[in-house]
Amino acid sequence: MKRIAFLFSGRGSLIKSVIAALQDCQIEAELSLIITNNSDFDVDSNSLFIGKKVDVINHQNFGSRYEFDEHIAKILRSNQIDLIILGGFRRIFTKKFANEFGCITMNTHPSLLPALPGDKAQQKALDIGLRITGATLHFINEEVDAGPIIDQEPVRICNGMTEVDLRQAIIEVEQKMIYRAILAFLEGKIKISENRVIYKDYMNV
Repeated sequence: MKRIAFLFSGRGSLIKSVIAALQDCQIEAELSLIITNNSDFDVDSNSLFIGKKVDVINHQNFGSRYEFDEHIAKILRSNQIDLIILGGFRRIFTKKFANEFGCITMNTHPSLLPALPGDKAQQKALDIGLRITGATLHFINEEVDAGPIIDQEPVRICNGMTEVDLRQAIIEVEQKMIYRAILAFLEGKIKISENRVIYKDYMNV
């Protein structure tokens, strides 16, 4: 049994792809752990969360980033997690955490990295007049938005598009990438070699 953890800070909309992938996967797997650091999150706000246990762990209750990361790490270890999906988890992990869990932690970023790392990537794309931006799925490392790239999808910026419009368009392609990557990872088709991702049968899933 493969065990998946989903961590998020906002609405948790990317859980849709996690659930869909686990339903379609030929490997026995389950969503074993859901963690949010959003103390205002309402389970009833998204029907996909109803009936699921969501652990709310507010990072503001910890004295340091290291203490928060270690608390999360202990939970991941105790649940024997095989794959971690960060669905908009707005925290920068310590080097220690990244070294231990980076090769099993997939993170989404709303740009075509290495372009526009960091916060507010959607608004930055609009401000500088890009015609195409997109989303990147990558494993994490000790640097911000610089881990080995798993997948990328472009998003065209149309006339009159707002940040809200662009954010939603990017979420939709993030969902597709996460779905594909979970299936591939669980089937042993994704590995890291010399800081690059080897993705067997890429785009054939």
